[in-house]
Amino acid sequence: MGFNKLLGIVFSIIFIIILYVIIIYALKIMSKDVKNGGKKKILKKSLGLEVIDAGENTSMKKGSIIPIRGVITLGRKEDNTFILSDQYVSGYHVKLYVKNENYILQDLNSTNGTIVNGERIKDKVYIQPGDEIQIGSLYFKVIG
Repeated sequence: MGFNKLLGIVFSIIFIIILYVIIIYALKIMSKDVKNGGKKKILKKSLGLEVIDAGENTSMKKGSIIPIRGVITLGRKEDNTFILSDQYVSGYHVKLYVKNENYILQDLNSTNGTIVNGERIKDKVYIQPGDEIQIGSLYFKVIG
């Protein structure tokens, strides 16, 4: 009977050690999830367009901010994401979108063009905080 009692105590100790190892492992996994907020990848801060000068546009005011999330379009037509009421803005003037964590501004063959940092763009350009964009008589600054 002494041997069976000793064997029972050893198995109890082994069981308790295994149980503690499982609990510690589960707590480590939960700790990582809490630190990451449940997200696998932390995205960088998003950008936006701040209206510096609304020009002739009556639908925008100085200081307004347009967030760049997904794909947005700016122009005079009603089905744009942001409608601009400026005679120098085309129906579909520009498109802004994010691709591989890069922010891209694309001129949509507008009549009067789009100017980024003082230069007229032909098609697509990468934008970053501090860039200045002119669309018609509107002036924007990229913020983020």
